[in-house]
Amino acid sequence: MSTKLKWILAGVAAYLFFLIYTLPAAQVISRLDLLGRVEVGGVSGTIWQGKANTVSIRGIPVDDLEWELSFLPLLIGQAAFELDAGNKRAVDEVSFSGPVSINLFSMDSLSANDLNLFLPSAMVISQLPLPVPVNAGGRFRVQIQEFIFDQQCESLVGQGQWLNASLIGLGEPLNLGNFDADLTCSEGATQLRVKEPNLFGLSADARIGSDMQISVEGRFKPDPSLPKPVHDAAMFFGQPDNEGYYQIRF
Repeated sequence: MSTKLKWILAGVAAYLFFLIYTLPAAQVISRLDLLGRVEVGGVSGTIWQGKANTVSIRGIPVDDLEWELSFLPLLIGQAAFELDAGNKRAVDEVSFSGPVSINLFSMDSLSANDLNLFLPSAMVISQLPLPVPVNAGGRFRVQIQEFIFDQQCESLVGQGQWLNASLIGLGEPLNLGNFDADLTCSEGATQLRVKEPNLFGLSADARIGSDMQISVEGRFKPDPSLPKPVHDAAMFFGQPDNEGYYQIRF
């Protein structure tokens, strides 16, 4: 191979590298088939390091999403992102940070490790068919050590907390402290297991299917220190059992 040809090939390779390295994220995202699940707006930067001002994931709004994309995992068909979104100090915003990997051959397959997520309580509670209308305060914190999803929940190790929990709608604003939960997979669904002790005497299993349908089963016994309207509202769940617990099933 002549020296001239080598220089031409080197020039072409350098050009292609520069072209890919500076590829605008907006051009790539506009061509992706996101199946109506994700809406993205205000995209800037490159595919390797960029930002989206607004993102809606299945109707859940996320602001100020920033990402960094690693090159080497692409060689084995994995898009490995380091993500950071939202304001962790704003209780009414969704925020998360950590690494997420997506299988390029199947957009329904992803994994995450050491991911931290904050969700406004009002957003979560509004999805539950409660017999008594209430407004929730505080926010949910989710810490995920391992998550593997391939069209359904395959593996999940994590913990959840309802921080500074409060309810409005049963008389005076009611402060409930914190609630703790463990996160696992159960028969392909994401399972959140709430455990006592807490002021509501609540223990429950909440399951979120791959279709995002939520089911809840458990029991609760309000602490005697809680005001009378809370105990009155508990009767909407039926009669208590022999231990004084009310049953929950959504």
